[in-house]
Amino acid sequence: MAKKKLFWTKRIARTLITAIGVSLVAFLILHLTPGDPARIILGPYATEAAYDRIRERYRLDEPIPVQYIYWISGVVRGDLGTSIRYNRPVAELIRDRIGPTMILMGSALIVSISLGVFLGILAAIKRNTPLDYFATFQAVFWLSIPPFWLGILFLYIFGLQLRWVPIGGMVGFTSLIFPALTIGLRDEAWFARPMRAEMLEVLNQDYIKAAKAKGLKYSHVVVKHALRNALIPMITMIALRLPWVIGGSVVVEVVFSWGGLGSLLVNSVLARDYPVVQAILLLLAILVVLANLGADLLYSVIDPRIRLEG
Repeated sequence: MAKKKLFWTKRIARTLITAIGVSLVAFLILHLTPGDPARIILGPYATEAAYDRIRERYRLDEPIPVQYIYWISGVVRGDLGTSIRYNRPVAELIRDRIGPTMILMGSALIVSISLGVFLGILAAIKRNTPLDYFATFQAVFWLSIPPFWLGILFLYIFGLQLRWVPIGGMVGFTSLIFPALTIGLRDEAWFARPMRAEMLEVLNQDYIKAAKAKGLKYSHVVVKHALRNALIPMITMIALRLPWVIGGSVVVEVVFSWGGLGSLLVNSVLARDYPVVQAILLLLAILVVLANLGADLLYSVIDPRIRLEG
């Protein structure tokens, strides 16, 4: 029990340290780029006094360390600031947009995990057969296509030519299908190959051979014995791929005009809307950090030996 508490304490402490570092990066990444938000807001023909008022209102005239302290103290209190572009609280903007983004990310993960695990298992039990070769080919194929190009291709074929789905926006369930497939098919390829390798390794273990020797059905051996052990490393894979799912959702939201955090982030970057960009970057980064923490803790529950190594 003491080792278990120590393991969890170490992981949570590392997560907190990482979150602090992430907040600093999210703050600096836009402030250190050239450009003046005041001039973007008011245009090139405003007076210097008007520019100064905007800078004072959003504390842009303060030194960067002071701005960071004000910002992070507000974040701790739940105050993410006010959007420069929309003149609305950033928390409200994120609240309105986070739902569609979570739906898209969740759907993409379901597609990628279910297809990846299924094709990985199929390739392992049908090793060196046409099914195995097909699983390998499709993985390489999806990995070779950039997500934005795949999204445009889906829109052109199924939206413009066949008119099966809306061209853009959130119009019912059909508008979710191809954005989720655009992200999920590429990530499925990352899951299929490791799943095949893990299944092949597990199927060659002595306890699997013993189960077969007892006369158990092969399907029972695969599902009840081999699959459970082969799935353990996939937890880590899912946590490692989550940043790519988040990054892919930003691009795909823009392509499909999906009204989530991704499109809000892109528009805010173009407008140099510091409060919105900082808040979204911090939120997405913390989601990744928490996902990795959850993977560590879940991994330690499934395999207690991990705690001894932690």
